[in-house]
Amino acid sequence: MKKTGKNRVSKGAPSGLVVSLLLHVAAFFIAGLFVVFTVVTKKDPEFVPPPPVERPKMQLKKPKVKVQKSSNPKPSSRIVAKVKTRDMPEIMLPDLEGTGEGLLGGVGVGGEFMELPEIGEMSLFGGGVTSGNDLEVTFYCMKRHANGSVNTSMAHKEYFNILKRFVDSGWNTALLKRYYHSPTKLYATTVFIPIVTSCMGPVAFGESYEDAACWAAHYRGKLVHKDGITFRFWGVSDDVLTVAIDKKVVLAANFPWDGVDAYTIAQEWWGNEAPGSRGILDDAGSYKMADSVMVGSSWITLEPGVAHDFDAVAGEGPGGEFYAMLMVEVQGEKYPLNEYGQPMFPVFALEPLSWGLQDSILMNLYKDEANVTNVTTYFNDL
Repeated sequence: MKKTGKNRVSKGAPSGLVVSLLLHVAAFFIAGLFVVFTVVTKKDPEFVPPPPVERPKMQLKKPKVKVQKSSNPKPSSRIVAKVKTRDMPEIMLPDLEGTGEGLLGGVGVGGEFMELPEIGEMSLFGGGVTSGNDLEVTFYCMKRHANGSVNTSMAHKEYFNILKRFVDSGWNTALLKRYYHSPTKLYATTVFIPIVTSCMGPVAFGESYEDAACWAAHYRGKLVHKDGITFRFWGVSDDVLTVAIDKKVVLAANFPWDGVDAYTIAQEWWGNEAPGSRGILDDAGSYKMADSVMVGSSWITLEPGVAHDFDAVAGEGPGGEFYAMLMVEVQGEKYPLNEYGQPMFPVFALEPLSWGLQDSILMNLYKDEANVTNVTTYFNDL
């Protein structure tokens, strides 16, 4: 029996499946023609700064400050400490050798330089604070008027005449009001300035070193001794050192040269009562100190506990070298002799000298000219 074609099938798989596969293959092929696979490298993002901000500008004005000008500074306040001095045990210190020039010597004289002291520090002329047992020191400059202007007409001879009138008047300070005086006061326990350059006077009071001539330092205070004492002063100066008790001159140890008229101050005082004291023109056999001749007073007696007025003036006329050294000889006491055979008198002092002041004196003092470290007599030791 013969079979027809309708009953034949394709070998291996149904015809529908084959057709489906062919269609899928064709679809993938066509899709592959349109789709491209690429690998893209991702770039780091770039920072783009924002646009600048417009800030409004402000108009600034310079502040104006009104300052009231004044030619006179306000006076500084002074601290006053009242201190009761107690008896101090005697301390024996080794002798120190002075150089004669030292700390304050040489400036303007020998060409050396030194550091100037600050105001308020203890100087050879005193310190800025009082202990209550000291001398008040006032600085005058006769080369300047009271308002501070320069007095061009002032001559050395007139300077000494001014101090002579001041002493002869009984130490009346009203006679000095027409001349400049420093507003700075110092307070001293002694009147002992060894050889220094004369500019150290005004500098100690805060004044200009240019006022190195025609100046004076006026010391005033009280002398008292609790047990009573008989003593005499010894002094030497270049140019002026005059001392008074109760306004009466007891020592005029002013420079004796005829070329400098310092000797005319209290000239009538000369008596030459102390052995070794020089006369106004005759210094033969006299004690010498700082290459000058010493002056000794007559004996002075203070009653126990009785206070007396004390005045002293030290000063410089032409300028250059200056010194004013006041010492004490107590009746009945013996003093060691120096290499020149002269007694080493103790410095005049109201109370024990500070170590700093002792050092300042010794650095400017010729060796063994005076007793500075072992002073035992004080004139305000109540």
